[in-house]
Amino acid sequence: MASEDTPKRNKLTRRDITKLALRSLFNQSAMNYERMQADGWAYAMMPVLKKTYGDDKKGFSEAMKANLEFINTNNYAAPLLMGLEASLEENGQKRSTIDGLRIALFGPLAGIGDAITWFTILPIVAGISASFAKQGSILGPLIFFIVYVACSSPVFPSHTWGILPGLTPSAVFGKAQR
Repeated sequence: MASEDTPKRNKLTRRDITKLALRSLFNQSAMNYERMQADGWAYAMMPVLKKTYGDDKKGFSEAMKANLEFINTNNYAAPLLMGLEASLEENGQKRSTIDGLRIALFGPLAGIGDAITWFTILPIVAGISASFAKQGSILGPLIFFIVYVACSSPVFPSHTWGILPGLTPSAVFGKAQR
């Protein structure tokens, strides 16, 4: 039950979440030095915002403007943040709460995601692969290629799985704020 000051929002479906996950794959497609991933982020969030705001054009416009602000995070960690934001939008939270969460978490999530992907897994595999290659074995480049593809190929499932946990805690948070 929405309170009087909390606007009624449309609920997201599994299809909306899948669409968000698909669009989140293009997070870095329009990278620029002024806003970094903001264009891709807004592109991914657009269907969610259209659905949640419905006929409220002013609210949709404010949400899109906010999503076009600077953001730069790890693509593997971004879906969690997108899920949190989608849930807060769906639950009618204040714009300042939604923006504050996105701004507060995109940097730490980038640090965690980059540390795991680019500074842990791939350097270790590169070291092992290099020792095979140095001995003249074709396994060296093959192992690295297979692990690199394995890290990149589950991107869509990881994006969907990243969004779903993001939806749950913010729903609880949204109930506590009312």
